[in-house]
Amino acid sequence: MIGFGFATVPLAYCVPSEILPRKWRPMAQAAMNVAASLGACSAPLIIGALTKANSHTGWRNFYWLEMGLWGLTAICLFFGYKPPKRHTDFDHLSLTQKIARLDLPGFFLLTAGTTLLLSGLNLGGGLYAWSSAPVLSTIIIGILCLFSFGIYEWKATTTGILHHELFHGGKSGGRTFAICVGLIFIEGILLFSYTIFYPTLTTELFTRDALLLAAREQPFWIAGGIGTVIYGYVSTRFRSIRAPLFIGFLFLTAGIVGLATIYPKDGLNALAFSGLAGLGFGSPLILLIAAVQLSTPHHLIATATAATTCSRAIASTIFTAVFAAAFKARVQRFIPDYVSHVVLEAGLPYTSVGDFVKAIAAGDESALSSVAGVDMGILSAGSNAAKQAFADSVRAVYIIAAPFGLLACICCFFLGDLRMAMNYTVDAPLEALHPRHHTTGEKKDSV
Repeated sequence: MIGFGFATVPLAYCVPSEILPRKWRPMAQAAMNVAASLGACSAPLIIGALTKANSHTGWRNFYWLEMGLWGLTAICLFFGYKPPKRHTDFDHLSLTQKIARLDLPGFFLLTAGTTLLLSGLNLGGGLYAWSSAPVLSTIIIGILCLFSFGIYEWKATTTGILHHELFHGGKSGGRTFAICVGLIFIEGILLFSYTIFYPTLTTELFTRDALLLAAREQPFWIAGGIGTVIYGYVSTRFRSIRAPLFIGFLFLTAGIVGLATIYPKDGLNALAFSGLAGLGFGSPLILLIAAVQLSTPHHLIATATAATTCSRAIASTIFTAVFAAAFKARVQRFIPDYVSHVVLEAGLPYTSVGDFVKAIAAGDESALSSVAGVDMGILSAGSNAAKQAFADSVRAVYIIAAPFGLLACICCFFLGDLRMAMNYTVDAPLEALHPRHHTTGEKKDSV
């Protein structure tokens, strides 16, 4: 249900861009991202404090708070958002006729394809082996559905989810839109490698305190909020998307590469690379959304923005499964190898190694202390070995993600020049604009 409601987010990106001059779109998106960064900063701290106060039920209170905020937002939108009425070619149609005009076959193929593909990717390596029938069948059928979706959108319709006008306009139009969709796919890969696995890295290597964990995530979001203002201003001031976008991807990639080098004693380095990645994150989302909205026809601004954010969502879901599989495969292999080798050298009896490894992998401190032959030296050696195993396991996630960042940096140079599109035109003014009529000293034009 949350995901269904979250799908309305592209509309929030559209409204500021429509009501302001086209030149200011990067800055408008920057303002949106600052608000998002403030939420991303405050939410982990709130839930961390609530969880620390009550580890069993504290997190529930956060979701009650979140429900209240979302409910208040819905009420404010319902009563406070009153845009001027727009007239379209579909005003005369009934609700049923309007629904019939939607790209229902495209919706079905895309939904079925992504659902089956992502289900297969999440099942593989967990409940089932990658070679098992449930995994292979869902992945293959999902890919076939997505392939059919592409053929259908290309050959069977011109006004579907991927409206053909989105790809018109040459280098500064359709080509730029297509590249932006690919770039935000990559941004999703990079972002979710951080947002999902940086907390895991922090928990296993540096702290298990919920509030401190939230605090260690702050450099990314604070740097992102500051950086997004800088990128938005530079893009608006110089009417350029390509250069600040390249710089942002460069910083984001550098931060991801840095996180791939983290060891258990590199707590300060982890914070620094988190901030560096955040500084880069401030650029792609705002500039790619602005570029998409500048390179596509105004009447398709919502469709173009939705297609872009959909690409990001698909990337995050697919690569979360990929990252999780890589991490799980490594940690299941590394913890027994690293820990058993170290504790045997520290003097643990061979017969106790299996129980010790199981207990330390599960994080069961009471079981660890009850293993025969364990002393403080063995516990310390085993704990350090487990941390190193986790560090080397998480490293695989960032090693997978980093090359995509390099690819994004290269793709930035193929974007079209949007300088001419960044003018003072307002596509959807909030009030009707009329020319001034002077009553004195004015000659009337002859008809």
